[in-house]
Amino acid sequence: MTRYVIVGAGAIGATLAAELTERGEDALLLARGAALEHLARQPLWYHTHTASRAIRVPVAALSGDLGLRVGDVLVVTVKTQDLHGVLPALAWQPVRDERGAEAGVAADLIPLVTVQNGLDAERSAARWFATVLGAVFLISARYTDLGEVRVGGHPHLGSVIIGPASGDRAPSLAEPVAADLRALDLLVREVPDIAPYKATKLLISVTNGVAVLAGPTTDKQTLSAALISEARTVLDAAGLAYLDRKSLILDPTQQHLSDRAGVTAGQSSTWQSFARGAGHEVDYLNGEIALLARLNGVAAPLNSGLQRILGRGSGVELDGLGELLESIDLAASTALARG
Repeated sequence: MTRYVIVGAGAIGATLAAELTERGEDALLLARGAALEHLARQPLWYHTHTASRAIRVPVAALSGDLGLRVGDVLVVTVKTQDLHGVLPALAWQPVRDERGAEAGVAADLIPLVTVQNGLDAERSAARWFATVLGAVFLISARYTDLGEVRVGGHPHLGSVIIGPASGDRAPSLAEPVAADLRALDLLVREVPDIAPYKATKLLISVTNGVAVLAGPTTDKQTLSAALISEARTVLDAAGLAYLDRKSLILDPTQQHLSDRAGVTAGQSSTWQSFARGAGHEVDYLNGEIALLARLNGVAAPLNSGLQRILGRGSGVELDGLGELLESIDLAASTALARG
């Protein structure tokens, strides 16, 4: 199997590193800060629906010479807001051939896989890397405690949709990367164009931040539906294709939550970021809709409003749900008056 160099020790990155390492495959996890210090000294606690175990994953700092080799694949799992700090650090890394001689730089020789939510990652990656694959990861993974990851998927670990994003080599690389991911007990679908799937995932992800707000579940459901409807209108105005959300379901029997693994509902990646006081990707989810709305002359008051509330807040159970619900009522009243 190809050596996978995984950039970012969050929920998805640590999961991939744990699965590859547990199967005896060649992998390297690049980490920073407290995660690097922790995993350099002790194993990762990895909980799935079937078992809990401690796995010592190979880890290195995202600095200096990373020892990249011809044939490696980079999988970048950091959040979108961190990409511009990571990509140039990776792009100019030296790459060596089987004899140890320098063959060039990563930007030209190493394919890169983006797994971020939103629409920005693939375009950003192509600024530096000649070959980019895009992937939509549907894995219910929780990382709120340092050195500990929980994955709720069963009977499979989760699902991945992968396809070429840019570069002449990308179409031919999708198949072998997909095969390696299947070996990790992931459901995988290869597609010729990843962009519509990324847009479809965005239509779900714009609701991630709702879980951070305080308030009744029924009100949150009302807001979530309105956020999705508004996001569809904006994507239509921008001329961006998206699919029915059923296109993201690779197996209807797949379950995503597991009490045994400690993964419960309402704990999206955005919720986890707010819960542990980390940087969040709201500016590339709801903020992506706000951006597209402004560029295409349409309004997106709900998505921009949620972006503003979460941008000014920290922790969970934030105020602001009522304000956003009032915006829905105001929009409905205005539409009725115009009708």
